[in-house]
Amino acid sequence: MAIQRLAHFTVRTTALRDTVRFYTEVLGLREGWRPPFDFPGAWLYCGGDTPEHAAVHLIVGEAGDHGGAAVDHVAFNASDLSGVRSRLRAHGLIYREQVVPQLGLHQLFCKDPCGVTIELTFAGVDDA
Repeated sequence: MAIQRLAHFTVRTTALRDTVRFYTEVLGLREGWRPPFDFPGAWLYCGGDTPEHAAVHLIVGEAGDHGGAAVDHVAFNASDLSGVRSRLRAHGLIYREQVVPQLGLHQLFCKDPCGVTIELTFAGVDDA
């Protein structure tokens, strides 16, 4: 067996609407089709519109329900650094930035409404 790519990550939230708004309005994912589970949640899409493009699954519940563990951060490749900065400021979000030495990568870190750190990585960005 060989890992091919990240399928999705799941976040438990007690504030579903706020969490959906963060991932859609701030990060630019799209809310889409979700199977008819017997518990509330949302699937958020990146790229195409088929279930394999559902990058983030949201489930209503407390962190730690069903044995869930902490996640340090989740990283996305991104573009339009200045536009992302503007959206974060418009939503009143605190963020930090750093440059990865020798790789030409600019990283921006913020937190979602559940406290999960989100890393956005911009390739070939020179400004800090």
